Amino acid sequence: MSYIGIGSPIPEIASLPGQTGGEVTVTLDYPSSAVCTSASPFSPSEATPPGGTFAATPSGLTINASTGEVTPSTSTPQAYTISYTVSGVTSQFALTINAVQQSTFSYSSSSFQQIGTATPTLAAGTTAGGTYSAPAGVSINTSTGVIDLAASTIGGPYTITYTTPGPCATSSTFNISITAVAIELIDNNFAMEFDSGSSQYISNSTNIITGLTTFSISAWYSLDTTSGDRAIIGSWNTAPAQMLLYWDDPSGWRFLWSDGSSASIAGPSSTTTGQWHHIVVTYDGSTVKFYHDNGTPTTSAISRGAIQTSTNSWNIGADNNGARLWDGDLDEIAIWNRALDATDVARIYNATNDNPGKTANLWSAGLNTGLVYWNRMGD
Repeated sequence: MSYIGIGSPIPEIASLPGQTGGEVTVTLDYPSSAVCTSASPFSPSEATPPGGTFAATPSGLTINASTGEVTPSTSTPQAYTISYTVSGVTSQFALTINAVQQSTFSYSSSSFQQIGTATPTLAAGTTAGGTYSAPAGVSINTSTGVIDLAASTIGGPYTITYTTPGPCATSSTFNISITAVAIELIDNNFAMEFDSGSSQYISNSTNIITGLTTFSISAWYSLDTTSGDRAIIGSWNTAPAQMLLYWDDPSGWRFLWSDGSSASIAGPSSTTTGQWHHIVVTYDGSTVKFYHDNGTPTTSAISRGAIQTSTNSWNIGADNNGARLWDGDLDEIAIWNRALDATDVARIYNATNDNPGKTANLWSAGLNTGLVYWNRMGD
């Protein structure tokens, strides 16, 4: 208690000028502790009491010293400590500015044949370690971006997307198309003529049909008559039965095979005599498809095991007993241990249909995969 004169007290008032009062409480907060350089300028969500000053360490942050507004686009990406000071009292906030990641990438071409692989290249400055994606039809490794072209579907353009790992992730795209493998054409000057009246056929002593679980048979044919049964290939009438592809008079084309239990599949019901046609039968383990001149296949769902084992010979132009003799011409007889797809069938057909006097080289364009027999019939 202080006195002025005798017995005149003056009360102590803490808020009077020059006297010490309570310490100022300073608070600083921002809407986020981490932002990208692409973010819009932003101000503190709280800076109390008002009237203080803002600063940041290390240098590089664009900040308004009076309002605390931060401009990310002109700031250096790094971690900062922002200080807000009022009457010598400071509150701090940790803020990180992250750079927007670059995601530019490319492949060596915008069009690839359906063989081999395609690997992406990241542009300089692009952040690695992201993920790749592609639409259905493209077989892609999501980590590396490598595309298995052989396992992808012909078509496009397909949009491939690369997304960086973040934070501040971005995505870029690149379009590719997948085309059929350019098939090699070779001369096709000869075929073999069969006269049923002379009992002519070709016997193959090595039975490559034995044990096949999936398969395809391709042949070019010209039939002189549809009267009577006419076999293109056959190993049927001598036990154990195996396989037979033949014209079944009067029903049309038929395919038989056995894994111990025989299966009989009806194919196209008509043909034109005296003209060249292409016929293909495929089996993928659950479905038989019968193609004729690259048309829509006749399809039959069926499940069979491996083709019955046999050491018997198999014939071209007859069944195994020398019956069902072919009458006309046969050419380019081929057998695979896999099911050709519709694209394969089309390439084989078009190679000759579009290029008279030529045929597809089955050792090119991936057609050699699974090829176990190919008889050029004179060429």
